[in-house]
Amino acid sequence: MKFNIWYKTKDGSIQTERASVTVEQHGEVNAVYAKVLSRLPLDADFGVGIDIEPECEIKRFMANYRHSEFWCSPFFGNNLCDVPDETQALLYEREDGIFGVILPVVANQYKCVLTGGTKLTARLFSWYGKLSSCSDLAFVYAEGENPFELMEKCVKTALKLLNTGVRTREERDYPEIFEYLGWCSWDSMQIRVCEDGLIQKCKEFKEKNIPVKWAILDDMWAEVHDFYGQEYSNFSEMVQLMHSSRLYSFEADPIRFPNGLKACIDKIKEYGITVGMWHPTTGYWRGLEKDGKAYEQVKDYLIETEGGLYIHDYKADKAYMFYKTFHNFLRKCGAEFVKIDNQTMTRRYYKGLAPVGEVAREFHGGMEASAGEYFGSKVINCMGMGSEDMWNRQTSPISRCSDDFLPENKQWFKKHILQCAYNCYVQGQFYYCDWDMWWTDDGQAVKNSILRAISGGPIYVSDQIGRSRRSVLEPLILSDGRILRCDRPAMPTLDCMTVNPLTSDSIFKLQNICGDGGVIAVFNLNDENKAVNGTVSPSDIQGIQGSEFVIYEHFSKEFKIVARDEKIQVSLKDEDDFKLYTVVPYVNGFAALGDVSKYISLKTIKCIIGENIAMYEDVPCTVVKDGKLIERR
Repeated sequence: MKFNIWYKTKDGSIQTERASVTVEQHGEVNAVYAKVLSRLPLDADFGVGIDIEPECEIKRFMANYRHSEFWCSPFFGNNLCDVPDETQALLYEREDGIFGVILPVVANQYKCVLTGGTKLTARLFSWYGKLSSCSDLAFVYAEGENPFELMEKCVKTALKLLNTGVRTREERDYPEIFEYLGWCSWDSMQIRVCEDGLIQKCKEFKEKNIPVKWAILDDMWAEVHDFYGQEYSNFSEMVQLMHSSRLYSFEADPIRFPNGLKACIDKIKEYGITVGMWHPTTGYWRGLEKDGKAYEQVKDYLIETEGGLYIHDYKADKAYMFYKTFHNFLRKCGAEFVKIDNQTMTRRYYKGLAPVGEVAREFHGGMEASAGEYFGSKVINCMGMGSEDMWNRQTSPISRCSDDFLPENKQWFKKHILQCAYNCYVQGQFYYCDWDMWWTDDGQAVKNSILRAISGGPIYVSDQIGRSRRSVLEPLILSDGRILRCDRPAMPTLDCMTVNPLTSDSIFKLQNICGDGGVIAVFNLNDENKAVNGTVSPSDIQGIQGSEFVIYEHFSKEFKIVARDEKIQVSLKDEDDFKLYTVVPYVNGFAALGDVSKYISLKTIKCIIGENIAMYEDVPCTVVKDGKLIERR
C-alpha cells in the first residue's frame, strides 16, 4: 500500500510539513503509525489524515461502520471511495481473490476511523483541541486468503502493540449464569415494569415449566421523579420523557416497587431466578438530579457537562467510586450481574476534557473495576460499539452487537441479522456477542430462535405476560435451562463476507463451530423477497477438520454424506424460508448427531468414545452408521 499523510490545524489549514508515516511489519500484519509535529494545535475532529492507496484492483468490500452514535452496521460496495465515514473495520476482496483487512485502532490519545470521498482516508482525531503532535498507532492491515484469520491476527497484533491490557475473547471468562436461558423485562413490560408484573411473569415460567434461570430488570425501574404522576399510556411520549430524565436515587421507583428493590429481587429469587440490573453509564439517561439522594451520595465524583448534566468524572478513580456506590447498593439488594447501557458517550459528554484514548481507557477502567469487585465481571455491555469502547474494555466478557429488537417487523429482522453477523466479525474478536432479546410468539419466532441458537452468546427472551411458548424454546435448551451454545460468535460464511445479501440473488449463510462439528443457518434476505439460490458445504465452517462429513438438515430431517469441499444446492423461495444444517465429521462410516430435536444437537452429546455415546440427558442419540440414519438409546 501507498500512504500520504497530512494534518489539519485548529484554524482549518492543511499542512504536510513535519508529518510522516512509519510502517512496521509484525509477521503478516503491518502496523501504520502517524507522526506529526505541528506548530498549531490540531483540529479536534479531524487532526491527521492518511490517504491509503491499495496497489491492486479492489473487487468489492464490506465496511463495518458506525451508523449511529452507539451501533454499527455493514456497508457493501466495490469502490473504496464509497467507504462510509466512521468505518471501524474494512474487509476488501481483490480481483485476484485475495482478501485484505484494514483495522483502525484507538491508541494512547487518538482514535482512527476510515472514510471515503475522493480517496480512502484514515482519519485520526482526539476530540481534544490542545494537542499539536501525534505519534500514535493509526491502523493495522494485512492481506491473505482467509479473512477470518486476517482479522484475528490484526486484532492480536494491535492489542500487543497498544499494550493496554485489553484481552481477546478467548482470554475472557464466559459467565456461568449466561449458560442458561434468561428473560428481560424491556420488550415485555417496557414503560410499565413493576413488582407485580415481574412476579406474574415468574409464576408463568413456573406454571409452564420454562426453566428461566436469570432475568434482567431493565429500564424504568429506577426512581426518577419525572415519572411521578404519569399514566404510562403513550409509549412514544414516555420514551421521550425517559431519555430526557435524571436519576433521583439508586433505589427503585416507590410507586411501582412499593416494597423497595431488595424485596422485589428476593421474591424473584424464590422462583430460582438470578436477577441482574440494567443501568446506563450516566446513572440515568440525563445523569443525576441535582440535590437528589443519589447526587448527594456521589457528588464528589461528578462533573457538570456543558449541557448542565451531572455525570461521573471520566477519571478512573472517580468513575470507580461512582460505580462502586451504585453497584454496592445493587449487590446488597441481591443483584448478581449488570447490564450497562449508553456506553458510547465519550464524544457527547467528555469531548474537550482530554484525548479520546485517555478518556475511554480511564472511564472503562473505573467501570470494570467496580463491576469486577461486585459482580465478578458479569457484565453485558450495551450501546457501546464505538471503537473507543471496543478497544478499552479490559475484562468484561459480553457486548451487544445490534440495535434493539423490534417485535413483528420483517424489515428489522433483515437489518438485525446483518448487524449481528458482520459486527461479530469485528466485535467477536474481543467479546462474546449478545444478539439481544426476542419473543417466542413473534411471527418470526423460529427464525429469531435459530439466530440465538447459532450466535454463540446468551439466549434470553422478553415475552409479555402470558405469551411465553415453551415449544419454541425447547430446541434451544436442555431440561434444566442450559442453552446449547456454539463455541464462538457466529459469522457469515466466506462467500458471503463481501456480498450484500439484501441485493444478491444468493442465500445468506451463518456458520459456527461446535466441538469437532459445526452448524450452518441459511436465510433469504433479498429485499424484493425473490427466490435465492446457493450452496452449503462443510468447508463453509471455519476451522472444521476432516475429509468426509454428514450434513443433516434440521427441518426436513434429510442428510447426505459429502466430501469436505462438496457442495449441496439450496434454494429458498422467500423470506419465510430458511434451513439449518448440522455438519459432523464422518469417520470410519460413523457420525453422531446427538439429539436432533435440538438446533445445536452436537452440544447434547457429553462424550464419545469410539461409537459409544454419553448424552447429557436420557434421550435418543441420532447417528449415521454405514450410510444409514439410526436412532440409538
